[in-house]
Amino acid sequence: MTVPTPPSPQHGRSPHDPSRQGSGQSGTSPSGAAARGDAHAGPYDPWAAPPSDAKADPLPDEEAGGALSGRAEIRDLLLVLVALTLAGGLLGLLWWRLAPPVEYISDGANALLRNTEAEDTFAVDGTFALLALGLGVLSGLVAFLVRRSGGVGLVLGLAVGAVLGSVAGWRLGVLLGPGQDLAARAVEAGRGGTFDAPLQLGSVVVLLAWPLAAVATHLLLLGFLGPRDPEPQPEPFPQWAPPPRA
Repeated sequence: MTVPTPPSPQHGRSPHDPSRQGSGQSGTSPSGAAARGDAHAGPYDPWAAPPSDAKADPLPDEEAGGALSGRAEIRDLLLVLVALTLAGGLLGLLWWRLAPPVEYISDGANALLRNTEAEDTFAVDGTFALLALGLGVLSGLVAFLVRRSGGVGLVLGLAVGAVLGSVAGWRLGVLLGPGQDLAARAVEAGRGGTFDAPLQLGSVVVLLAWPLAAVATHLLLLGFLGPRDPEPQPEPFPQWAPPPRA
């Protein structure tokens, strides 16, 4: 009688035994999932911010927008600067035509003021100041209507351009007015003769009337009628999302 031999441990285990699959290539151990940094290895947090692999770089659109804005500011500065400097010619012409004459009387060799109270001298400065104020209000209004958004370049152009325009108008008025050599003109007029004094400003402070009026007018219009920044909107409350299925 033959006794049956029990199977060996190597041959008694089935090739489909689940215990063999844990160490195969197709199996996945918990330590392997943790080593690979599985996003769902830990507990799900619906309030957590999305992961960021790298620090966000500045967007190219933002850099391009900043460069375009800088070029626009320089362009506005130059355009307003040139326009107001050329407008100074209009100021000089108006001052030359509208300023009241200051009369001198000749004693044959020297020129003396005919009106010793010198009211006409103040009237010449006042005429220049009033004309400059009017041009300042007009230039500030035009600048606001053309560029309602304002800008640093526009304000600087108004300030510097109005100063240059005032100086240009002053020098043009002096050039168009009577001659500056009073002694020669007194000799030419003869004893007892009268002639008009050259155009001149008693105080150079009036040269600031145009820039002050231009900047003030523009800023006031920009403050009352300019565009408003949008009001900040409240952030939406985050909604709860169910965890993904395993």
